[in-house]
Parts: sequence; C-alpha cells; structure tokens
Amino acid sequence: MAAVTGVALIIMCAGSFLFYELVFFRFWAPEGLEGVPEPDSYWPTTPEWTAFLVLWAIGLGGAIVAAMRFARRLIHPLDAVATAARRIAAGDLGARAMPTKASFAETRQLIEDFNHMAGQLSRAETEMRAWHAAIAHELRTPLTILRGQIQGYVDGVFIPDPPSLQVLLVQVEGLSRIVDDLKILTLAQNGRLELRLETIDLAGEVASVVAITKPMLQQAGVSIHADLGSVMIHGDGARIRQVLTALLENVRRYAAPCEVRIETRATRDHAILRVCDHGPGLPDGAEKLIFDPFWRSDASRSRESGGSGLGLAVVQAIAQAHGGVAVAMASEPQGVTFEIRLPKIAP
Repeated sequence: MAAVTGVALIIMCAGSFLFYELVFFRFWAPEGLEGVPEPDSYWPTTPEWTAFLVLWAIGLGGAIVAAMRFARRLIHPLDAVATAARRIAAGDLGARAMPTKASFAETRQLIEDFNHMAGQLSRAETEMRAWHAAIAHELRTPLTILRGQIQGYVDGVFIPDPPSLQVLLVQVEGLSRIVDDLKILTLAQNGRLELRLETIDLAGEVASVVAITKPMLQQAGVSIHADLGSVMIHGDGARIRQVLTALLENVRRYAAPCEVRIETRATRDHAILRVCDHGPGLPDGAEKLIFDPFWRSDASRSRESGGSGLGLAVVQAIAQAHGGVAVAMASEPQGVTFEIRLPKIAP
C-alpha cells in the first residue's frame, strides 16, 4: 500500500508538471497570463518537496488504516473457512465457518456455500452409514438361515430333502434380489443405468405383467381391475415390467387382501401408469419418504413381511432413468395410489 501511494503521488506530480509545461504555458496562454514570465525551472523547490512528502505521509497513513480494515474484513472470513476445512479434513464433519457482520457480501456468500457443502457432505456420510447398517441387517437374516441349515446338514442334524433345500433356495433368491436391487440403485445414482430403449405400448407391457402375476395375487386375496389405454413411449420394456412387478409385489406384501386398479393413460405431456390399492394406506407425510431405500412404516411395512425395503427405490430409479418420476398419494377412501409419469411419444 505504501508503494501504491508513493507511485500515485509521483504520477500526480509528474502529471501536474507536464500539464503546466505542455498545455498551460506552451499551447494555451490565456489573456490574464500574457505578461507572466515563464519560470526558469519546473523542478520542485524545497518547500514543494516538503509539501509532497507531507502529503505522501498523510496518504500513506490513510492507506495503512484502510488496508488494515480491508484485510481484517477479508482475511477473517477466509481464516474461518480454512479452519473449518481443516477440521472437516480431520474427520469433524460438523465443523462450520461462522460469518462476521463486517464481512463482504462475496466472502459471506463463500461461507454460506462452504457450509452448505459441508452439510451435504455430513448428510452423505450419515446416509452412507445408514446404508451400511441397513444392508448388513437385510443380509444377516438370510445368511443366518443358510448358515444354520447348512451347518445342520454337515452335523447330520438335518436331512437334505427337497422341502428343506427349497427353503435354502428361497433364501438364496432373496439374497440375489437384494444384490440386483442394490446394483440398479448404484448404477442409477451414478447415471450409468443402461436402458434398451425402443418404441413400446405401455398398455401392452402392463397387460403382460398382469397376466403373469394375476394368479399369485388372487391367491393372496388381491383382485385386479385393469383399465388400459394405449399410449406409446420410448422406453425399456423389461424395466417397465420390472416397475409394475415391484408395485404389485408391494401390494401383495402390505395391502392384501384388497382390490387393486391398474390404469394406463396419456396426458398432454406424459404417459401415466397408475396402481391404486385399497389397503391400510400410509401414515401422514410418508408419501415423500416411501421411495427412499430401506424406508419402512412401522404401521404397515414391518420387516416380518419379507421385503428388503428396496423395491420402491428401484421403481423410482427406473422411472427417473426414463426421464420420468414416481409419486405416491393417498387413495380414497383408503389405500395408496402409485403413479409412474413417463415422457410419451408425440403423435
């Protein structure tokens, strides 16, 4: 700041000399100055040098004060961000930078963005731990059953007959389903879920799933009413069938016995797949949580029903991979309506 002040003073003085020499006396001579003799030298005298130095000292003092205040307002927020970053790097994900009242708007925005990023990192770490715990919980039960049953065969306690082997096969299929669902969710979150897109009729895909699952649902006490309107989409037929299968499996596990209505419709912008059941329904506010992985409602979605808690999360992932969305809402007078909204092909 001292150097800047000194250079500014030199430029000011030199500019003044050049102005009077080149402009005032040589190119522009007002009438009032016609009789004024031209000075012998334009070099500053001792009093002028003294005045310049005094002015420079005053300017330097003001510059130092301004620089200190500016640096304090600039450095303190940056130091707060640096300190919080070091704490986060050391493992304290709850560390945050605190803004000061004297901060500039830009540094205050920097602190807010940093704290938002730190909050996102903390939530991601919390969700990752929850995922690990949930996955371990889901895998523990079938693995425990498999280990106990196989150990019984080794010790000669159990006889490996077809019914007992079928129990083991069911547990292996459950493990395979969990692994497949986790793979789909991971690929979808990374934007790498591959789809074999082609022009398909949504109603045709739904009808094929209904024909296959109807006997199983009727055995569980679920009656199906289908109202399918033809609507063309650009999608992966296998994934669409997987979505409907997961929704119907959800009905069988948590809403049976009940009636379920399946509809396909076309709006101005979307193709709609709607599955409406009249089961026990969902608690208030659960519509926004139901598609979260491993989420369960204590009232209607206990682990005793056998689900892994990933089915609806997979439904949402597949819908989003198609450029659509899955939503849940309450049915009247009771129950849940699942709606898959997909982009339709313009006629």
